[in-house]
Amino acid sequence: MSGVKDLFQSRFQLQLFLILVSATSVAALSVLLIWDSVHNAERFVIGDMGSQMNTALSELGRQFTYRATSDSSWKDLPIAARDVSLRGISEVVLRSYPGVEGGFYENGTFIGYAFPTHDNPSAKTEVPSAERSVIEDVIHDALGNNAAQRLLPSGSELVLVSALRIPDQNAVVWAMQRRSRQNATTGRRMLLVALLLGALISVGGTLQMALSLRRGVSEIQDGLASLEGDFDFTIPPATGELGEISNAINRMAAIRKKLEEELRREDRLRVVGRTVAGFAHEIRNPLNGIRLSMQVLEQRMKKGQVQPSDLTVVIGEVDRMDALLTDLLAFRNTKKVEASIVDVLPIIQRCIELARPKQGDVSITSCAPDQSPEIKAVVDPGRLTQAILNLLLNAVEASGPNGHVVVTIRKVPGRVEIEVQDSGPGLGEEQRRHIFEAFYTTKPNGTGLGLAVSRQLVTEMGGDLYHANSSEGARFVVVVPAAGSDA
Repeated sequence: MSGVKDLFQSRFQLQLFLILVSATSVAALSVLLIWDSVHNAERFVIGDMGSQMNTALSELGRQFTYRATSDSSWKDLPIAARDVSLRGISEVVLRSYPGVEGGFYENGTFIGYAFPTHDNPSAKTEVPSAERSVIEDVIHDALGNNAAQRLLPSGSELVLVSALRIPDQNAVVWAMQRRSRQNATTGRRMLLVALLLGALISVGGTLQMALSLRRGVSEIQDGLASLEGDFDFTIPPATGELGEISNAINRMAAIRKKLEEELRREDRLRVVGRTVAGFAHEIRNPLNGIRLSMQVLEQRMKKGQVQPSDLTVVIGEVDRMDALLTDLLAFRNTKKVEASIVDVLPIIQRCIELARPKQGDVSITSCAPDQSPEIKAVVDPGRLTQAILNLLLNAVEASGPNGHVVVTIRKVPGRVEIEVQDSGPGLGEEQRRHIFEAFYTTKPNGTGLGLAVSRQLVTEMGGDLYHANSSEGARFVVVVPAAGSDA
């Protein structure tokens, strides 16, 4: 069955690939045809513009030569008079060439400019300022090469500037013409675009159907994968046969979600029951001790033999109950974390001094990075002190007589690690699985809240507390965010 499914998927993917190649090929061919057609049309238009302007330039040049050679006083005329005379020549000649404007250039001066076929009612008498610098460049090229031509870059227009040096005269005749680029290519472009659209519609219809089927199958596959981890996920509704499959899966997921919610509710009830049972057990032991001590105290009071030491057991059991309630309240504490940038080394040293046994039968040493006068972290000093002190007290108790505890501080990118290693017997597999559970303890007089409280305190500061594997004793690591300078 799996082989048939894989074969179907492979053939389906191959069909999609072939359809995609066909559509891409048609589209690419159409684009190339349009591109070639547009450029061919533009080249034709540019060639027509150039031919028309060369004819006009030749005629203007002949008229200039005739005017300059037939009038012996031509060179002595003022520039204004020559401009008026040449403007008349330009008006007459260029009137036969629609859209062409131009004139003459002599001794660094534009003269005789005219644009007789200009659309505006008032005639143009000035050289276009936008193209003036380009016109001058083309004229200078013509002075050195006898003729020059340049096509100006423009978005919607084709602008061609041409210049021709007048033989035997220190003058240049120039002309410029504009034509709409859209008008030059619209016909062919529209025809080829229509062909392209027809090809894409025919191929795209088939491709769309194939992709729709493939997308529906992929959505169902992705939905099934998402449902493995998110019971609230719903496959989007669809039409047709795939829609019926999606609806069936959604109904199945709803039933599964309901069953999972019932299981989680039962799990929560079991956790609450286990927590209450553990707390009741821990409270019952000191209460029994207090009851027995009070019964003994009652008997001794009748005999008049009461001693101050008789109250020691009662006070000790009361202190034990107080410690249990303190840990329980700390475990459920919702006090806001007051984190700040502090040096953790003094906090660690203070915890070591508080945890060091009075008899001195267990040694506690610290190890910090060399040449590090301070290690900055973003923590709540009170919470960090309580968490480290809990770990040290557990380590001292686990190490036993003549044991040793080593506290190692490390700076790593983005965080500070505080490791507490003892020389005790270490933790078994069962202990490692439950060590951070509330009320789980292997100590005869333990409450089972110390490590749970410590992890909660560290987690609320944005850090972590975990047990690390060790060949000797137990090793716990506190990870807290480092300050910016240590990151």
